[in-house]
Amino acid sequence: MGRLTETEIFDCLVTNFRLAAENASKLATSPRKGLIYDDLRKQLALVEGACRQAGAWREDSRWLPIGLLMEEAHKKAGDWIRGIKMPDGTRVKFQNRTLYELFIKLSENLKALHAMAIQTRDAKTGRLGIILPEMQPGPHRDTRPVGWNQAVTKGGLILPPGAGLH
Repeated sequence: MGRLTETEIFDCLVTNFRLAAENASKLATSPRKGLIYDDLRKQLALVEGACRQAGAWREDSRWLPIGLLMEEAHKKAGDWIRGIKMPDGTRVKFQNRTLYELFIKLSENLKALHAMAIQTRDAKTGRLGIILPEMQPGPHRDTRPVGWNQAVTKGGLILPPGAGLH
């Protein structure tokens, strides 16, 4: 298979976002969840892949968090259907009402992410070239090296650990 075009990438993204939201709504009410969940998994995987391809095609890292959210949605939906695994290895299943609320919320979130993806696709960036993520501040660290125990003499001389005055 050759390289996908931008049109094909975004067509896959939009279509599978819509289908995933519809299947999440179906999972909320359907007593038979197997085939619907399998379709949801496939659609979320396609959206995740399309986000990675859109990020590479446009050199825009803003698509990558959307793909990561699809992976997380897939994991959570599976846990909801199979039940939450407890420390002793057993699984606790959700009540039907709770499942209904969880999958309806997932459907609403997928619809919101779909709208955000369309807005990101169509919005002007105001930049030329690659769009990298915003730099986050690093953790605070003192200026002295790790493991340094400051030994100060009466005259103010700083000695490394293990050095003693003879």
